[in-house]
Amino acid sequence: MKVKVNLSKAARCSDNKIQIALWVILGVFIVAVVIFAVFYPNRFSKKQESFDNYNALMENMSSNDDTIKDDNPKEVFASTKPTLVLYYAPWCGHCKTMKPEYEKLKKKYENSSKYNIVMINCDDNKDICTKKGINGFPTVKLYTNPSKDKHKDYEGPRTELAMDSFLKNN
Repeated sequence: MKVKVNLSKAARCSDNKIQIALWVILGVFIVAVVIFAVFYPNRFSKKQESFDNYNALMENMSSNDDTIKDDNPKEVFASTKPTLVLYYAPWCGHCKTMKPEYEKLKKKYENSSKYNIVMINCDDNKDICTKKGINGFPTVKLYTNPSKDKHKDYEGPRTELAMDSFLKNN
C-alpha cells in the first residue's frame, strides 16, 4: 500500500506564516521610524563636521589649557561673597568644552565686588572635591555663603549667558 502525501498545502501554509512574519517586522520598523521622526525631527538635519574641524577644535582646546588659573580653595571657602565654583578635571572632555564659556563669565566678574567666579581642579584638590561631594565633571555650584557651605547646584546649559542668569537670579 502506497500513501501519497501532498506537501504543497503544508509548504504554502509555512510560506504564508513566513511572509506574515516578515510583513509584521517591516510594519514595526516603519512605525518605529515614523515615531522617531516625529519625536526627534532635527536629529539628522545638522551638518556633520569633518574630522579636520574636530581635530582643529581639539587643538584649540588643548592649547588653552594653560590659561586656566586654579583658585585657592582655602581662600574661596573663607569668603562670604556669593561664589560660583566650577569643579573640573583637566582630562575631562565636557570640562574642556565648557571651559571657554566659563572663562568668559570669570573674566566678566574678574573685578566684581558682588560675586566670585572660581575654578577648582579636582585632580590637584582631591580632598576638597571629596569633602564637597563632587562625583562627576564638570560640576558647578553656587555658594551663597561659601564659609557656611550653603550652595545650590547648577544644572542648566553650559553657556555664559545661562550661568550668568543663574548667578543673578539666585
